[in-house]
Amino acid sequence: MNVTLAQLRLVLAVAENESFTVAAEQAVMSQPALSRAVKEVERVVGARLFDRTTRSVRLTADGREFVRVADEIVRAVDGGLGRFQAYRRGMSGTVTVAALPALAACIMPFVCRRFAASRPDVDVRIVEGDTAEVLADVLSGRADIAVTEAPRPTEGLELTLIGEDEMVAVSAPGHPVTAGKEVSWREWATYPVVGLGDSRRADEACRHNGVDPHRAYVADSAATVVGLVAAGLGVAAMPLSALPLTAHRSVVVTPLVQPRLVQPLAVVTRTVPALAPPAREFLAELGNVRFDPLHRAAPVQRPQTSLERP
Repeated sequence: MNVTLAQLRLVLAVAENESFTVAAEQAVMSQPALSRAVKEVERVVGARLFDRTTRSVRLTADGREFVRVADEIVRAVDGGLGRFQAYRRGMSGTVTVAALPALAACIMPFVCRRFAASRPDVDVRIVEGDTAEVLADVLSGRADIAVTEAPRPTEGLELTLIGEDEMVAVSAPGHPVTAGKEVSWREWATYPVVGLGDSRRADEACRHNGVDPHRAYVADSAATVVGLVAAGLGVAAMPLSALPLTAHRSVVVTPLVQPRLVQPLAVVTRTVPALAPPAREFLAELGNVRFDPLHRAAPVQRPQTSLERP
């Protein structure tokens, strides 16, 4: 027979109070029942734990060592159970979020700050990648949540829309494309262009209008593109989501139209298995933000009824 956790607690109570009577009262049990429980522990471990007299209860040498071990065991169990309960309440654990770099830069700092205010013991890990990579991270279980462009309906994935990304013209202050509230792709294409490495959307819009812009410069990073544009070397077209990664206050942003290219943004999770409690709480925090890259303002809380689902 093994010694139970309840029996360990009884031995510790007797040792702390140096009294079977007081320990029995604390345990809400009769003194004879407590005495039997302690004697059973002594039988199992093969050692007398207490010296008993009519006036006192003292630990034996074996008893002192047993109490030290019993205290370690009880503290470890209580600590482990406490950590598990904190995890169940979403108060501890780890959340992994996979996000597009631009969305990670303009959304995650604010969400993490709000989340940490109420759950400081939850660790948040942010991994970055393109849309295919962050969705693969969620599907494989390497990440709990993805913040990315909304994918097509996919079995096993659940989406919550958080805003829209839009292709915009980026130019130096005073450039002709800033003359109006918006600029067409056809007009944009008449100026020297600073191309972003991934230009599929811009290329598609130009083909739609039957124009072929002159790409005077091409760069892989949004920050470099904006720097070239700010130097007056051309105009660019890029997603709004890329602007937080750049010194975009040195340039002017103008909506591109005919056509207007818009991409929904979403928080993505797996439908099965269910999210762990810490990830579930982080997802709730993400559901309260909207995408606002131009103003670089903290995402603001919005009512749950405004959340859209495809």
